[in-house]
Amino acid sequence: MNRFIWSLRRELWENPWLWRAPAAIAAVGFVGFVAYALGRLPAQVAGLAAVIAAHGSDHLREPYEVVAGVMMGIGLLLAVIYCVDALYGERRDRSVLLWKSLPVSDLETVLAKLCIPTVVLPAIVWGFTVVLQLAMLLASTAVLAAHGQSAATVWSSARVLADAGPLLYHLVALHGIATAPIYAWILLVSAWAPRAPLAWAILPPVAIGVLEKVALGTTRFAGLLLGRLGGGGAGASAGPSNGDMMQLMNPTLLGLIVAPAFWLGLAVAGLFVLGAVRVRRSAQPA
Repeated sequence: MNRFIWSLRRELWENPWLWRAPAAIAAVGFVGFVAYALGRLPAQVAGLAAVIAAHGSDHLREPYEVVAGVMMGIGLLLAVIYCVDALYGERRDRSVLLWKSLPVSDLETVLAKLCIPTVVLPAIVWGFTVVLQLAMLLASTAVLAAHGQSAATVWSSARVLADAGPLLYHLVALHGIATAPIYAWILLVSAWAPRAPLAWAILPPVAIGVLEKVALGTTRFAGLLLGRLGGGGAGASAGPSNGDMMQLMNPTLLGLIVAPAFWLGLAVAGLFVLGAVRVRRSAQPA
């Protein structure tokens, strides 16, 4: 366990952009929201009755949902970029010879690299998202106080703390663990590809999707991949929606656990991990 934790720390040391990029996006989002709050928020709160009549009570929560969605998208993009270069990069710069000389097995190394996009990166994105939303809430309070208005309505509408737990579940369970088969596939390609690992990772799924469409006239394979990447829970049944940010938190944890597709996906991810381990065991510099 100690070696595994140090392997995770090594990945973060070698790839500081995993936390710097979400931090930069959060900073840009905060600056954009401050500009929005200074220009529009006081008028919206002053005419709250008209705002609710025209857009519903969820209108004041939209900026918080937007930044959460943007941060999710950034996390997904970073996860794919990381997996593409995770094993290929150490062959390209020949550092694989050094790492293989250390008392860390290939299995521990590959599992540590898989934990980055499935657990660590979603947790990082969640942390920056919650901090950003709280900063936005405090900025709103300051702007409204400067205009002599109460921020009680904004605080009750934003529900930042109430949504923090479900957001963590959505990022780690759905965008992370449920998407493990895709990340494990990219890691396998990264361990094997002689050149251009991103192209090798994309072309086989695209070819399968095209063949399915031509032969059967269906797009189930493409829908399965996009569903996992989008945090759809791999076919797990969705719970009821209440029309706000909680729509993004479905399916429920119970629905995910009892979904056969979830466990089948983990089994497929395990096969890809074993393949990556075998390939890395005999890996030579690219």
